[in-house]
Amino acid sequence: MFDQIPKNCRYAYARVSSKSQEYNSSLESQKQEFIQQGVPEKNIRIEIGSAADNISERPVFYHLIDHELKENDLLLVSKIDRCSRNTLEFLKLQEKLFKKKVTFISLDLPYSNDMAVNKLIATNLAAIATFENERRKEPQRQGIAAAKKAGKYRGRKTVITPKLISEVQHLKEDKHLSITQIAKITGRARTTISRILKKELNYIPYNRLVKNVNQEEKA
Repeated sequence: MFDQIPKNCRYAYARVSSKSQEYNSSLESQKQEFIQQGVPEKNIRIEIGSAADNISERPVFYHLIDHELKENDLLLVSKIDRCSRNTLEFLKLQEKLFKKKVTFISLDLPYSNDMAVNKLIATNLAAIATFENERRKEPQRQGIAAAKKAGKYRGRKTVITPKLISEVQHLKEDKHLSITQIAKITGRARTTISRILKKELNYIPYNRLVKNVNQEEKA
């Protein structure tokens, strides 16, 4: 399909939303699909995290988009929701790639050799995907509202566990890693890591997050 693009210029992004999916067939099937399209395995980038997060909160994807991809490169994803579940975020991503003259292809969408046509196809289908996603959520919202009214709603299960807090503390205070590095190692979003540092470990913003020593002394 992409014979006109050299193999060393082909990149792919595979994503799963949780660590449990990392070990199931989802991730492996994405990788095999890319390899069949001629993407070298060394050019396949893998990440654990939600597509609802901003690109900047997905360190692997952010680095690929901003620092690895060059003019005339190709970026493949298996499905459009692997890179974004929000039309606005997808449009921002697509515009950035278009300006860099990077060909973006989602393997679940029709493809054209004309970049402008490809952009139009992806834009319209991303909007439809967002609409369908919101429509699927409506029964869930109604169910939550009914559960709250009946006093049976317990809320979403938090990903912030004592084990994760301890791991973040070790990586921050013993290894001196950044939020982005910690997010990559733990497979959690940067917002989650930032929340742990602020709410659980008492860090405060000061150019960068630093330990609130005064608060500890009061305790």
